[in-house]
Amino acid sequence: MKKTWRWPLAGFLLGGLLGATILTVNVVGASGPNAPPARVASFGEILHTPPLLVRVGKAVNLSFGVVCGIVGDNPGGRCTPRGAVLVRAAGEAGFRKLPLEPEPGGLLSAVVPASKASRGFDYYASIENGRGQSSMLPEAGSAAPQHVWPLETWTTVDVGAPRFGEFRPPSSVVAHFGWGRGDGAIGLDSGREQSRIGPSAFDVAPDGSIVVLDQVNHRLVRLRSGRKPAHLPIDFAGGEGDLAVGGDGTIYVLEISGQPLLRSFSPAGASISAGPLAEPVADMVRAGPSGPVVHAYPSEMWLPTGEGRPPLTATEQLRAAQPARSADGGLGVVVHASAAEVDLALVREDRVLRAWILRGPASFGEVQLAEPYGDGLVVVVRLWDERDAEFRVLHLVPGGVASSFTVAPGEWAEAASLSRFRLHGDTLYQLRSGRSGAAIATYEIGGKR
Repeated sequence: MKKTWRWPLAGFLLGGLLGATILTVNVVGASGPNAPPARVASFGEILHTPPLLVRVGKAVNLSFGVVCGIVGDNPGGRCTPRGAVLVRAAGEAGFRKLPLEPEPGGLLSAVVPASKASRGFDYYASIENGRGQSSMLPEAGSAAPQHVWPLETWTTVDVGAPRFGEFRPPSSVVAHFGWGRGDGAIGLDSGREQSRIGPSAFDVAPDGSIVVLDQVNHRLVRLRSGRKPAHLPIDFAGGEGDLAVGGDGTIYVLEISGQPLLRSFSPAGASISAGPLAEPVADMVRAGPSGPVVHAYPSEMWLPTGEGRPPLTATEQLRAAQPARSADGGLGVVVHASAAEVDLALVREDRVLRAWILRGPASFGEVQLAEPYGDGLVVVVRLWDERDAEFRVLHLVPGGVASSFTVAPGEWAEAASLSRFRLHGDTLYQLRSGRSGAAIATYEIGGKR
């Protein structure tokens, strides 16, 4: 039976890698008399959910889990991790060491006092596994630490109860594809006892054209108004992926299966470059003001990959990583989600410009989209219960919600976890699917920009 493996996505999809099962990159999968000898893992994995946004006046608990690497033929071999968190308050030059103390469940934790947390702070963890091996998270340490922004003021938004089935119809459907391999079709991977997998992702280029990742057919589909779809064959390993179009029209395709790889293509589909990501797990690629950035784990940082040929090396990516996603005008977008609430902020360096906390009677799922819009954000978040789900679209402004509407999930076939919506100008685009095929629907946001 074929299964689709999904990594838990902290921050955007219910914060939390802690307690998750992580596959280390050094596992040897073969067995039997002809298998190669098992080798010692370099370290294992450090699991951590960055808090990112904290209320002023509150101490902050930083918790880390350590998954031991394989030792010899004993994949469950014990290790005795210990270490410290290195912390510096905003504006300080040096880091102060806080010892990590053991907690129930095999966690290590340290408390950053309110006096330091209230100014905002940088931090990274340095952990030994008791076998003579050590690691840092984020890996670049003091060169690119994780950051926590203090919330002094914020706007609380009650999103209200779900309105399952009461969906706003699209303003238009700009494209529809039947399932298949020919012109005008999009690939579907399905069969008995396996998930239905359709197009993974899409984006809207600066000129308004739409590019869809038809990974089942190993191609891009480019849509321009008034023209037939253009099919652009590309190298792609298969499985899920993500896609972003840069300001100059360059198309960036993130391969998620295996070691993440970012490929770039010209608007006509010609290969430009390909380079591996510095971290073993990734979920999103977005076009930033200075080139593509990829959201990666275990650091949960945005890694720039560079626009040149060749792409940035792993060391360069790690040293330039940022905890906020860069947006135009020197802004950063920060998102932290849990089932009970979603915290969002627009920041500039260490300063929070505007912040919102979403709450409601239903459970929150992933934050599909959070994009600057005027003096606020356009946000798409999933609301769900045991039987139903919907996407809630919110136009957030400093005083609260300028407008809100509900969108049908349209998830008959699977896509990448965080790639169903894109914002272009005043128009929200949605990749949706049903029994007859996949479509791109649009919704007008309205309100002041």
